Amino acid sequence: MKRVSVALAVMLMAAGTLSGCGGSDEYCDTVKAGQKTLNSFGQTRTDKAYGGYSTLLNKIAKVAPKDIKSSWSTLATKTDGVLKAQEAVGLKLEEMTDTKKVAKLKAADLKQLNAAYTAFNGTTKERAAVVKNVKQECKITLK
Repeated sequence: MKRVSVALAVMLMAAGTLSGCGGSDEYCDTVKAGQKTLNSFGQTRTDKAYGGYSTLLNKIAKVAPKDIKSSWSTLATKTDGVLKAQEAVGLKLEEMTDTKKVAKLKAADLKQLNAAYTAFNGTTKERAAVVKNVKQECKITLK
């Protein structure tokens, strides 16, 4: 009877170890599913694109490991901040190339947009951290 107990314990431990190696990782799976979007991050400057970036970043932040969660959350927050600033001044992100529309903005609106853009552009540390993390954790190379 003792042999059966020991054998059963060994089998259970091995099964737990093997399932950890071959099992699904929600964080890596979410990054992998969003890899194309992450690699094109910021290239398309429209409200729709930034909304997609923000949604994906928030989704990843929710499942990210504790040690990198804040970097993903910061990226999501700053991306969403750009959208909120655009909405607050009544101009879509894709309209920022229209010099006539931009010229009509008040100084306070321009200041608000600049603050959001500066915050977004100030995420270099977080972007480097998530790229490094997904390469180490998930074996995924982001651009």
